[in-house]
Amino acid sequence: MDRRQLIRLAAGAGAAAALSPARTMAQSFNPPPEFARLDTSPRRLIRAVAGLRPFREAGYVVRAERFDRRKTLVHHYGHGGAGITMSWGTAAEAINAMLAATSERTVAVIGCGVIGLTTGLQLARRGMDVTIYAEQMPPHTTSNIAGAIWGPASLYRRHAVDEGWTARFHAAARISQREFQHYVNDPGYGVYWTKTFNFNRREPSGPFEYGPIDDLYPGMVQHRDPGRWFGYPSVDEYHCLMIDPDIYLRALVSDFETAGGRIALTRFDDPGQLSRLSERVVFNCAGLGARALFGDEDLRPMRGQLAVLLPQDDIDYAYITGSDQGSLYMFPRKGAIVLGGTNELDVWETEAQPEEVARLLAGHGEVARRISG
Repeated sequence: MDRRQLIRLAAGAGAAAALSPARTMAQSFNPPPEFARLDTSPRRLIRAVAGLRPFREAGYVVRAERFDRRKTLVHHYGHGGAGITMSWGTAAEAINAMLAATSERTVAVIGCGVIGLTTGLQLARRGMDVTIYAEQMPPHTTSNIAGAIWGPASLYRRHAVDEGWTARFHAAARISQREFQHYVNDPGYGVYWTKTFNFNRREPSGPFEYGPIDDLYPGMVQHRDPGRWFGYPSVDEYHCLMIDPDIYLRALVSDFETAGGRIALTRFDDPGQLSRLSERVVFNCAGLGARALFGDEDLRPMRGQLAVLLPQDDIDYAYITGSDQGSLYMFPRKGAIVLGGTNELDVWETEAQPEEVARLLAGHGEVARRISG
């Protein structure tokens, strides 16, 4: 997300795009809203989960190449913590790369997370013969273990990308956000607008300005009045798209199959197995699995962990902030409250850690006391 605080969820290492100043953010002196108090009692904990984001410092990969004498390989992976966010836009980019390389119409897609499903669905809607091959399908994919607010966080490091990649990223983000708008408030997709707040713990070094894609967060206003805003030096307020992965991914599977696509449960351990597929085009949407399958050593795990609480009907806002112990975010869903903020690079362990659950509950409890008395 091109917002300061969600950017910092990338382990505080500058994962977002450089901002190009355009127009100064509006400031508001209205009193803060009344926030219903979030109950972070451990007895409300439903589950704790952990997943590995496929992170590359140089950002996601979209590239078509000749795989063997008969096949075209299209890479589409490495989205870090922004797979759901970027899925529609980068899938369109990957399909354009395929169309520039071949006229074949039979396609294999490797991976059934959000990137594989979105790619396969767009291909099927173009009338192509598409099969998704994957070891797991929803609800057992990494994409199901996502905070899933719309915003390209934990996606890349600024020093590792050039202007050409950044322009592609901005274009794909716009395509993706616009596509998500088609699904808003349809209960079958689990996508809805949510009032969101960045509670910033430090005063900005200068006037904050809109960047290249900040207009994708409508209603943006910045508050700089710690006396009214619970002691926070600045607070960003805006609307953001919230996506419930369990509902959304299930809908994508249904849409893909309705469009004529097929899903085959298959495990691939080496590229040679891909050569034996009958399809003439193979999309590599394997996420972190692309490291072993295609030898991309720049692809690294970034572990995220969620503490999932029983839902609270009165919690109709989301927030992103930090603490002395690390980042924090709270996203409400229809069926749960999601507490997150974990970003651990090069950690392969996928079991939820009790000490991290305790940090999330304690940190969000402190935020709740601060903003709601």
